[in-house]
Amino acid sequence: MRVTALCLAIGACGTVVATATAATALWALLSFIPLVNLVAIPSLIGSVLLLVHILPVAAYLLLAQTDAPKHSGSLFLPFSPDQPSTPKPQAYTLLTVPPARHLGLLVAVIHYTSYVVTTAPSILGAFLRTIVRLWNTPDPDTARRSSWLTPWWERFAVFGIPYQPPRHGRVYRLDVFKAQEVVAASVPKPMSGDDLSPAISPVSSCATLPDVDRGSRIDTDEFPTTVWSDQPQGSPMDDIPAPEEGLKPVVIFLYDVGMMGPIRPARWMFSLVGLKLAEQGYVTVVPDITMYPWGQIEDQVADVRSVVTWVKKEARAFGGDPTNIYLCGHGLGAHLGMYTVAQDAVVHSRDRLEIHNAASHWQHVGSSDQPQHSRDIPNGVRSLRIYAPEVELPHIRGVIMLSPVADVIKQVRHEAKCWLEHVSPLRRALGSSQTKCMRHSLGHILFAARNIVELDWMPDHVLVIHGGNDQLVPVWQSVWLADLLNGLDVPTAIRQHARLAHFDVVTGLMSGLESKSTAWLLHDIRAFIDGAN
Repeated sequence: MRVTALCLAIGACGTVVATATAATALWALLSFIPLVNLVAIPSLIGSVLLLVHILPVAAYLLLAQTDAPKHSGSLFLPFSPDQPSTPKPQAYTLLTVPPARHLGLLVAVIHYTSYVVTTAPSILGAFLRTIVRLWNTPDPDTARRSSWLTPWWERFAVFGIPYQPPRHGRVYRLDVFKAQEVVAASVPKPMSGDDLSPAISPVSSCATLPDVDRGSRIDTDEFPTTVWSDQPQGSPMDDIPAPEEGLKPVVIFLYDVGMMGPIRPARWMFSLVGLKLAEQGYVTVVPDITMYPWGQIEDQVADVRSVVTWVKKEARAFGGDPTNIYLCGHGLGAHLGMYTVAQDAVVHSRDRLEIHNAASHWQHVGSSDQPQHSRDIPNGVRSLRIYAPEVELPHIRGVIMLSPVADVIKQVRHEAKCWLEHVSPLRRALGSSQTKCMRHSLGHILFAARNIVELDWMPDHVLVIHGGNDQLVPVWQSVWLADLLNGLDVPTAIRQHARLAHFDVVTGLMSGLESKSTAWLLHDIRAFIDGAN
């Protein structure tokens, strides 16, 4: 008993000593907390302030250096304010503009980063789930599951097909997604209209003038001399054969070539869109498109013309109807698709009118009578020309525009209000000057040619879809464009999805990323394409 008691006493003493030692060590550690705070808190504040400056500067270094303003030095940074067109107080220039630009860029960078961080895993997961689902889909001919030893994906798509000769040292390719058999039970049906605002019926008029900068000087030296198109002046409707039974409509998807950020869009990123549209029964083509700074709108229009020409020649090999081609684009890709068709239509209509005016003039040479039925051609239309005229553009059955840009001048101003005009490729891809932007603005050329454009060269009908929560491209762009097209007697429908943002319109069309709005989006597209066939 004595030994046991002695052991317990020794253990208790050891416990007390250990507790005292731990308390002493904890007290010594706590005594350094004020000293640590004196170093840590200022370091934390300094790191945050440094990060606030680094993020906008990094955005400028990555995106704004390819076309810096002429007045800038070796580096164009956000704390170097633009030279104002009118004199302003020095305090306003030095104190107000840089902090506001810094804050706007900081918010934009944070939004961009958060969107990439939250969306990239979802897209990656959708890719993996889609691959597994397709691999487990039995072959309708053999009723067996695919084997990894064979290229099983060829039942659904063919990847990496060159569609034009190499340009800029790069081979341009496209992916073709074969139309799948549509099962009625698998077609999603919209159950509620909560996410869809009422259809907008634009007024059939062309009375709204596109916006330009007042007092700006138009540089006529930038306009080429008037040259009639090298293509025949007949209507494109003359050579269209009758549709063949068993062939599916072809949808060419053009991604947003105006997307900003270090992550550039590529055709493989939109494979899920091609697959989703193929599941609706359409042969879908997703091509490479030249991005700024590797090219500008001249190269992009040439790409679209080459893609459409390739589809016309090769569509039958994939079960597609070469007489039933639709262009579908998002953002500036939607503008690009419609602009390519409008540019072709305006130039051919102008050339035909010039021939008519010349013939009417020669009939009245030497007489006092004035030529009859002669119409004036605006200077902007007179100077317009077709990019890649050697590539003949076949007739486009319809155009589907998702959150399109219509008025480039106003869109540049909208980006300037958000302090994004120097990091966005919009102004630089379409032309650094206002003259070039107006020449490459869909709304401007359609408004200028409203009295001469011939409908034979325009699409049969147009569908415009826009997200009501779009902060990058305001919804009024679509409303104004639909108004303009209806005023030109081009049947145009517009649908506004109230809760969708700019990129939600595209992610909602990705296989594996379906949302509540997916059913509505697919319903609108199917009604647009199938209703015309």
